[in-house]
Amino acid sequence: MNAVLAAVGIMLVLSLCRIHVVVALIIGALAGGLIGGLGMEATLAAFNKGLGAGATVALSYALLGAFAVAIGKSGLAHALSDKALALVGRQQSEKGASSVKWLLIGLLALVAVSSQNILPIHIAFIPLLVPPLLYVLTAERGQVGLRVSSR
Repeated sequence: MNAVLAAVGIMLVLSLCRIHVVVALIIGALAGGLIGGLGMEATLAAFNKGLGAGATVALSYALLGAFAVAIGKSGLAHALSDKALALVGRQQSEKGASSVKWLLIGLLALVAVSSQNILPIHIAFIPLLVPPLLYVLTAERGQVGLRVSSR
């Protein structure tokens, strides 16, 4: 049996049994190493080496998420949504049809595609862009009342 498949299967079964995911990861990695023919010391060394390489990525994601939350709490996203809402209201009074809605959806699609390919911001763009866009798109349909700003 392939040691990788066995390790993933063990982790999956343990996770489905409501074992904490970190414990399931450790047990699955140990089992995979032992099934693959590594000794206990070599398995633990490979596990520690893998954790060391992933720690940098995990720290980068955590900092990027914290940065996104800080920007979200600053009110910048809501200020931009207020501007977009004013633009949508102005366009609706002029034409009656709303092409700004499709522009915003296109912008969201463009950011989603570029977040995976151009800029590594896929964690940050969701809490930054989606809630203000939801507010603008629902307010455009008249489902949300006027927004009172305390600024």
